[in-house]
Amino acid sequence: MEEEEKIFFPEHYETKFDPYAYLTHYYSRKALDDGTRLSLFALPTFARIIEREMREDERQSLIDIGAGPTVYTAICFRDVVKRVCLTDFLQKNLDILNDWLDRKRTFDWSPLIRIVCRMEGECLVNGDEVHDIEEQARSLVTAGGIYHADVTTSPCCQRERLPIQQFDILVSVFCLESACTNYESYCQAMANMLELLRPGGRLIIGSVLDEDRYVSGKSTVFSLLALSEEEIRLAAEKNDIDMQSARKFVLEDDGVMFFIATKNQH
Repeated sequence: MEEEEKIFFPEHYETKFDPYAYLTHYYSRKALDDGTRLSLFALPTFARIIEREMREDERQSLIDIGAGPTVYTAICFRDVVKRVCLTDFLQKNLDILNDWLDRKRTFDWSPLIRIVCRMEGECLVNGDEVHDIEEQARSLVTAGGIYHADVTTSPCCQRERLPIQQFDILVSVFCLESACTNYESYCQAMANMLELLRPGGRLIIGSVLDEDRYVSGKSTVFSLLALSEEEIRLAAEKNDIDMQSARKFVLEDDGVMFFIATKNQH
C-alpha cells in the first residue's frame, strides 16, 4: 500500500521549512535549467511596466512581503526603485537574507541573474556584470532593510522599524496562500498587507491557483489555501485595489497567476 503523503501546515514552518532545500529546489542552476521556476519570470516584465508607466518620483520604494530566503525581487527591480525592503515570517529566512546583505556567501544567485538579464534583452553577461548587478540589488536592500512580517496581524510589520509608513510598490509572491487556512483569513491578510501600500501605488501578486499543497524542497510538502482566480480578484477589490487597471499573466502549465494593479486613490 502506497504511503500517504505527509503534509505540513502553517504552524509547522518554523520547524519543518528548510530554506536551503527551498533555494536548491527552485533557484539552483539545475532548477532554472529545468524551468522549475518559470512562473517567476513575470516579475521582470512587471518591473519594465512600472519603469515605463510611473514617474521616477512615484516609484522610489518597494516592499516584498514574504520574500522567504530569496532576493529575486531586488534583482528584478534594481533599476526601477531606490530602496527595497525584504520581509518574511521565519527568522531562518531573515538570517539568510542578512547573510547575503553582509556578503557572507550563502547561495549562488548568478544563474538567476543571467536569466533575468536574458529576459531584459541582455543576452551575454560576464562574471563582472553579474557581480555588479548583485551589488546593485544589495545596495537597494541596504537602503531599505530586512524585517519580520506576519500577514495574520495588523500591521503585518512593525511600522516604527520601517523606513517609511507606506510604499510605492508592494510585491507578494506565493505568500498569502501559504499563511492562511481559509478564505476569510486570506482576505484579512490581504488587508493587513495592503496597509503598507500607498494610494496610487502598485500591487504585484503572484499566486498559485486551485492547488492545496506545494513541495518546499527535499520532498517536504506544505499546505496551500486553494484559491480560484475570481477569489483572488475579489479579495483584492475588497481591499481597495482597482482590478479594472489590472494586467495579468496566467501560466496554465504552472497553475499560477501574476497580476499588477493600482491601489485606489481617495
